[in-house]
Amino acid sequence: MSANPAANFATALIERHRFEEAFVFWHARHADDAQGALAALASLSRQATRERQHQLAAGYHAMHTALRRGSRWYPGMLANRLLPLADVAVSSHRLRHDAAQLAYLHQLGVLGDAFPPIIARYRRLAARLESHLDRHDLLSTDEQDAIDEAYDRIIHLRPTPSVAQAFSSHALAAARRPPPAHGIVVIDDFLSPHALDELWRFCVQSTIWFGEQGHGRLAATYDHGFNCPLLVQVAHGVFGDDRQLLGLRAGKHPPRLPGESLHGAVDGLKVQLWLTPDTANLDQAKGGLVIRDHDGCARHIPYRQNRAVLFDARLAHGAASCHFRDDHASARIEVAMLYAWTGYYSTPSFRMAAISSSP
Repeated sequence: MSANPAANFATALIERHRFEEAFVFWHARHADDAQGALAALASLSRQATRERQHQLAAGYHAMHTALRRGSRWYPGMLANRLLPLADVAVSSHRLRHDAAQLAYLHQLGVLGDAFPPIIARYRRLAARLESHLDRHDLLSTDEQDAIDEAYDRIIHLRPTPSVAQAFSSHALAAARRPPPAHGIVVIDDFLSPHALDELWRFCVQSTIWFGEQGHGRLAATYDHGFNCPLLVQVAHGVFGDDRQLLGLRAGKHPPRLPGESLHGAVDGLKVQLWLTPDTANLDQAKGGLVIRDHDGCARHIPYRQNRAVLFDARLAHGAASCHFRDDHASARIEVAMLYAWTGYYSTPSFRMAAISSSP
């Protein structure tokens, strides 16, 4: 890939799944030039993507994320070399979410006994900030010291490798066939049962929910930890290399959401996939997606676990009102993949309405 022997060496380590050795190599080489390390890794990831070496690109991205948001717990080699985080927003909702997730991981035995005191500090600070959104510079020095080691950093990234079969037997044919001239494509049982369970557990357990989007909604992005071999396998497997992947993110909703304002104007084909088990949804008729089609009709697609919705992202759309169980593992989680326009979906006759492609 590169004429640089050092980069070639790191690439060889990643290709052999020797992540920790590769990370130590990059961290040591760029210990005095953190931004240089980040820029180099981002460049190598982009180059691997252009060459369609998607798992290699994900490996570089994982190292980029570990350098950017590493903690003394992840990847476990940064106790004395943490890179500073800039412009960190602190909100009561994020603190309560993170405390609940850390408590969940501690109960699973993933995190050790260092975390109950951290969880307690999060909850005390969340109570003080209730109904406020403050910046770090509004916190006392003691409050900053109490959370700086863990807040907004990756504590745990669940190992989630690729699987033998990522999709159900009918999913890819349904996604790739010519769409109806008037329709949204809805595909139920999109992932294989194993892939679905693994990807859901990755989202529930990984401490990657750094983005806030209002009304208690959180986001995880590819550049900040929403990255594992299975996710890369799924995102690049929907259309193979026939369609460029433009964006990859996940969203998590609070137990109750009144419904989003409809938004759009993003150029591309969007695939939205829901991961949370249906048993968490306390109103089976809601919790899904509202899309305003080209005729101005607002169409509601109800929430179902493992349901994928393919539609023109330029159309106004938003999450419908929802009511889910109020515990960490029951949060409504969606994965959104954005692809470039090509083929049938770019034709002028492509219009949106509801259709099910389930078997």
